[in-house]
Amino acid sequence: MDNTVFSTKIEPTFENVSATRLAVEAACKKNYPQPAAEPLIGELLMAATEAMNNAVEHSGAKEVEIELAAGAQGLIFRIKAAGKRFDPPAEIGFPDLDGPDGLPEGGFGLAIIREMVDAVDYAYNDGKNTITLTKYISKS
Repeated sequence: MDNTVFSTKIEPTFENVSATRLAVEAACKKNYPQPAAEPLIGELLMAATEAMNNAVEHSGAKEVEIELAAGAQGLIFRIKAAGKRFDPPAEIGFPDLDGPDGLPEGGFGLAIIREMVDAVDYAYNDGKNTITLTKYISKS
């Protein structure tokens, strides 16, 4: 069983996302201090930040729950936000950056999240969207 190393509830603002990201980063580095873990932690942080930003922009929630667990195999970042059910597409790729319309607005979030972590799980329970991100990091 993984151990919770960080847990908080925040008002969904971009300022709180920045502060939460720093706290999550500190917890990650405390549990995985070896230099080889640093780029993997960075990838998880990029995905987690995007998930938190999405909650700020799209959830309409008054409060967002954040949890980070660390275990022998890696890190699990979980975010819960009340709101209408969000059904993420099963497949999503990066938008065509060289297309005739130039750089598209939006559409990167889910692609970034899925690219940066090893697993993304979504659930909707009791009126809350829960996204769980898993990043494998060896303790050795």
